[in-house]
Amino acid sequence: MQLFHNGTIHAIDPRYPAPEAVLVGDDGRITAAGTLSDVEAAARPGTKRIDLGGRTLLPGFNDAHVHIWKMGLLLTIQVDARKGLAPDIPAIVRLFRERAATLPAGAWLAGRGYNEADLPERRHLTRHDLDAASTEHPIALTRTCGHMIVANTKALELAGITADTPNPPGGVIVRDEHGEPAGLLQETAMGLLNTVLPNPTEAEMAAAIQAANRHQLRLGITSATDPLLTPFHLKVYRQLEAEGGLHVRVNGMPIRRPDGGTETLPLPERFVSDWLRIDTVKFFGDGGLSGATAAISEPYKVTRETGVLRFETEELADLMWEAHAAGFRIGTHAIGDVTLDQVIGIYEGLHQRQPRPELRHRIEHLGLPSAEHLRRCRALNLIAVPQTVFLAALGGNFKRYLPDSFIPRCYPVRAMLDAGLTVALSSDAPVVPDDNPLVGMKAALDRRIPSGDMLAPEQAITAAEALYAYTMGGAIASGDDGNRGSLTPGKWADMVILSGDPLTTPPDALLDLRVEQTYVGGKVAYAG
Repeated sequence: MQLFHNGTIHAIDPRYPAPEAVLVGDDGRITAAGTLSDVEAAARPGTKRIDLGGRTLLPGFNDAHVHIWKMGLLLTIQVDARKGLAPDIPAIVRLFRERAATLPAGAWLAGRGYNEADLPERRHLTRHDLDAASTEHPIALTRTCGHMIVANTKALELAGITADTPNPPGGVIVRDEHGEPAGLLQETAMGLLNTVLPNPTEAEMAAAIQAANRHQLRLGITSATDPLLTPFHLKVYRQLEAEGGLHVRVNGMPIRRPDGGTETLPLPERFVSDWLRIDTVKFFGDGGLSGATAAISEPYKVTRETGVLRFETEELADLMWEAHAAGFRIGTHAIGDVTLDQVIGIYEGLHQRQPRPELRHRIEHLGLPSAEHLRRCRALNLIAVPQTVFLAALGGNFKRYLPDSFIPRCYPVRAMLDAGLTVALSSDAPVVPDDNPLVGMKAALDRRIPSGDMLAPEQAITAAEALYAYTMGGAIASGDDGNRGSLTPGKWADMVILSGDPLTTPPDALLDLRVEQTYVGGKVAYAG
């Protein structure tokens, strides 16, 4: 047994408002929390005492929407084209050229992370830019949002994308002034390339997931939802779970309709263990906000377009009904107001057709809701999974593209909470360069964008609300509130020790806090 004491402890459970100590049993679960004397009375002889020395003990953070395997590939085998490593187009080209020099002709090069709004050129890359890196290697560069890919000429040829290729439903092949593919593929058009882009091997994918898990533990993250899994990813996750190879508890969300085709993947096998949960399915309703492809009711600035709906309503409703009727929870990517009208309306129809109050469906992002959207979400007991960290990373894009009338409702977490919604904060990494929960907490408190300006400051929330959303909120969202999310007796001892207290640290100093130790099941999984 282990007894933690002599520090600030936030149990995130109103029954234990300010515990002096926490006791962890040999089974890896919380045994007791409360006054030091009461906890000592519950301890056995030989219990190890851990003196916090004034530091802060919290439940482990839960990143409720993060692409673990994608982040892991960037940490292992892909070209990282994010701003810190590639500040302009020549730097991106150089990174790909250097990688090409290490691989035989014909081998694919994949990378991710550019954001045209952060580049000095203020434009997307083209196939000609990537041709400067290599004409002998097919290249696929995914934009930071994951909703667009730039391909070089070799990759377009392999995918059979020409001037005569029509836009697929829900997607756009961006073309140059001559009508030729410019290299940029948006939304479902990405699937035209993905069909020829080779998967990593199972060993490479397993290594990527484990690399991402180790990275998350350094940030105090002990649970996460990976919201875009194919049968290939599910197979690797199941193998890792069976071998004891997962280091973070994962809620996986299999996708029903991958980009680039009309094939609908079957409902997955339901699976729940201490380390892996598969009982929620994922749909994409629209595009991304930072790239101006989320479906909205007014034209974006700059592009003058209104975004992309991924599905016709009837088809999406049929697919969701299949999942709902089979008892699967649903998580739907829905950002723009047009998409929210569609998705919330379908959710309402599901529960009218077959009320299932035990199925708390989710809306991933919930980027531009109106007050009426939030009222309807509350009536359905939906769970909101927004990303305040987007403000810190992508807020400049929002100001550049969003019509002024939408700014006050951009990721309005204050309004979500006031409407009575359960909110689970998350990062959506690698959409953002830094998935540190403290970055997301800070953004929830100060709403600052990269310029230093505040975006819709009236939507700020308190530190306590943000911490709850990064712990219990994520546990509720995955259906795991009975075993994690708070330092409650009986739950897993998934915990983090911080150098200071995030509830009393000013927002500007939050990022100075350090993760000193991360525990999963009562065992040290990371020590700084």
